[in-house]
Amino acid sequence: MKTIWFDRGHSVRNALALIRAGANGRVRLIASHPYADAAALAAADLALIEPIAADGYRDWCLDMCRVHGVDLFVPGMRRDLIAGDAAAFAALGTRLALPAAPDMLDLLDDKWAFMDAVAAAGLPVPQAWLARGGDDVRGAAAALRGQGLGACVKPRRGVFGAGFWRLEDERPLIATLMDVDARTIAVEAFAQALDDGQAPDLLILEYLPGHETSVDVLADGGRVVSAVARRKERVGQWVESEGEAIDLAAATVRLFGLSGLINVQMIEDAAGQPRLIEVNTRMSGGCLNTVFAGVNLPWWHVALELGLAHADMVPRPRGRALVAAVPDAIRLDAPAPPFSAMIRDE
Repeated sequence: MKTIWFDRGHSVRNALALIRAGANGRVRLIASHPYADAAALAAADLALIEPIAADGYRDWCLDMCRVHGVDLFVPGMRRDLIAGDAAAFAALGTRLALPAAPDMLDLLDDKWAFMDAVAAAGLPVPQAWLARGGDDVRGAAAALRGQGLGACVKPRRGVFGAGFWRLEDERPLIATLMDVDARTIAVEAFAQALDDGQAPDLLILEYLPGHETSVDVLADGGRVVSAVARRKERVGQWVESEGEAIDLAAATVRLFGLSGLINVQMIEDAAGQPRLIEVNTRMSGGCLNTVFAGVNLPWWHVALELGLAHADMVPRPRGRALVAAVPDAIRLDAPAPPFSAMIRDE
């Protein structure tokens, strides 16, 4: 039996449920988190409480791998603290699941560097400017306005859309304050907030008005093993097994030589053409939905990492389905129930 450990990360509870469904008793699952009431811990065979401080986290991880005989470690939110230590983990018999070398992971986390690399390769991206102050915001917004295009802003580094705002020429500040969920603010109000020089680096981007598509990709050395696209509607998502979005994701994976389970995001421009916006070098929160394409990507990811399967065994995604996430509640002081019987790889 192989032992797999997920530390604090995104959608770990879902990943554990999907892996358990595919493994048929062949693996032992460990989850860790700094807080004992984290939902992921209730879904694991063994729960560990992580140290909160970053200092010493690497050594703690190495010790846990040694004590618990971890075969595969899938690091999450604090991956940067251990990404350069694959050899130290390997010496213990633990494989560190990383989609690329540390310098490539850093490039992909840097949205400006990512945009530059993708544009240089001839792949489609929105127009973008790096902004370090209010005048940069004003200039970029004016350049886009001159082309009849809208503008938006997001931090150079970040996840989950934190710091995203759509910029408008005229929007009363009270309208922004009363409807924060609209994520819209006047250009001048945002620029003035940066005039004191205290803001982090930001990207000013061409606003893309079309549908967003998220492609979950299982890759091996830049080659796509399996990929499922999720085209986002108002509430639901169309899960699709072929099309332009998957082709663009494959070109992106090939460009950066990525491996493992990652996520490529794109949004359509006014003409309906997808433009790349970022690569998340981790499993996405919506990866659960890909089971409706007939492939359990989290399970196949760990199976390939552990040598329990080879790429030719991974089922081809199929079909098209409209799906939606439904809020759920679980008991944290009882074992997690088995995942739905709907998960069947064919």
